[in-house]
Amino acid sequence: MITGVVIALLLLGILLLLLEILFVPGTTIVGVGGIILLAIGIYLAYDFIGTTAGHLSLASSVAVIFLALIVLLKGQTWKRMALETNVEGKGVEQLEKLVFVGDRGKTISRLNPVGKALFGEKIFEVSTTGEFVDEDVNIEVVKLDQNRIKVKTV
Repeated sequence: MITGVVIALLLLGILLLLLEILFVPGTTIVGVGGIILLAIGIYLAYDFIGTTAGHLSLASSVAVIFLALIVLLKGQTWKRMALETNVEGKGVEQLEKLVFVGDRGKTISRLNPVGKALFGEKIFEVSTTGEFVDEDVNIEVVKLDQNRIKVKTV
């Protein structure tokens, strides 16, 4: 009876560890549960069945985990689960190509100190140097800083 419980705990612990590695990485709950079940199974094998059974359960658990990892890493498992497409586009267009220092536009929302402004036919998020600017006010670009547009009232 106890032998069946030990075997079930060991198999369930190994299964949870492999699930942690393959399907739910980063959660650690499944992995910790697997380690706890393995530890309980190995402890029960040492305590109730004997030292030889404890050694065998410990060695077999470690061997099965390493063999399963080797098989999974060498096989096509990772290629089937991995994304193989390349992203070619950019998330943000380069502002230097769209807006230039000296361009004039109009606010379409209140800038306190960040808000939206219209330059030509494009809407951009802009910021002032600290002052608040009401809606529908003429503004001018004074500085382009990476992905930020600094403006002043005209």
